[in-house]
Amino acid sequence: MESPVAKKATQPEEEDRLSVLMDDVLLSILRKVDISSAVRTSLLSTRWRQLPWLLPELSIDVRHFLPVPCPYSIAANDCQQAMVALTKAAKCLFAKPQRKSTITTLQLQLYLISTFLSDIGPLLGDAIDSALLKDLDLCLLDDLKPGDSSELHMLQLAKDMYGFFNAYPSVFCCLTRLSLHGVCFIELDMHHLLFDCCTQLKHLSLHYCDAGRRSVWKIDAPNSKLSVLQIDTCCFERIDLVCLPELEKLHWDTWVSEYIPLSFGDVPSLGELKLSSALTYYNTVFKLSELLHGTTSIHTLTLDFQGENVRTSSFFVFAILSHICIFYIWSELSSYAMDVYFT
Repeated sequence: MESPVAKKATQPEEEDRLSVLMDDVLLSILRKVDISSAVRTSLLSTRWRQLPWLLPELSIDVRHFLPVPCPYSIAANDCQQAMVALTKAAKCLFAKPQRKSTITTLQLQLYLISTFLSDIGPLLGDAIDSALLKDLDLCLLDDLKPGDSSELHMLQLAKDMYGFFNAYPSVFCCLTRLSLHGVCFIELDMHHLLFDCCTQLKHLSLHYCDAGRRSVWKIDAPNSKLSVLQIDTCCFERIDLVCLPELEKLHWDTWVSEYIPLSFGDVPSLGELKLSSALTYYNTVFKLSELLHGTTSIHTLTLDFQGENVRTSSFFVFAILSHICIFYIWSELSSYAMDVYFT
């Protein structure tokens, strides 16, 4: 066994090995680990002590603070404890005077729990007001699984989210990506919040959200910078894209609609469309050509019918498409031209 004296003698040599590495090399190592591990590395040596505060891009994910292995059903207490740990980590990384360099991008994923939002909000507000933070990628998670979430719970999440943004409006100044889970907008002005307030938003993802039963979401935002819109299992009867001039990608996974679920107006930049859904609840038939009416620049179309029957005929030519991918359908498709009916 190595004696304490010998062990102590080797420490300066090991530290010298770290000290010869350039900051860029050490920071590239830290980028590959989660934030809790990155903070712990500051204890390795004096050379590493200040490095976590030099990272230009931060990713703080509450799920990294959950028990390992993470259970399928997460207990409420585990969510609370994870948010406690996340809050401590955020306070540490934003602390002054340690944090001197600008954070170009902050990816922040947290549970939508109001008691902790009041701690996170001031940290973000201060960082934005002092020009310490440029771009914010915010993901607000639901602490319940989608199947366990009631309408009252979804309404409460919406109120907590609105209260957070209302209390810390400076967040809107650098919010470029937003992901929402399990939020019901029936009591809120959805369009005003997501487009009039989030003026810098470029990427929006909605998961298991709705705005009331069989609601129509009309988007008319000529000044919006939104380029990517992702919809996952949201209960909209239809989405009317009246005007989104910079929208480039639209992905919609799983809808329940009696009619054609999409309509397109002024979307001149839309080049990539991905649709994935099984048989509609009402067995409504509509043509893909009708759904795509109004689009002029789509070059990549991805369709996933999840094993459902699809009827086709050979009179609609996808003349402007450079890529078309069709998954899990039962049909005989023409090699050159086709029209697709959702049935």
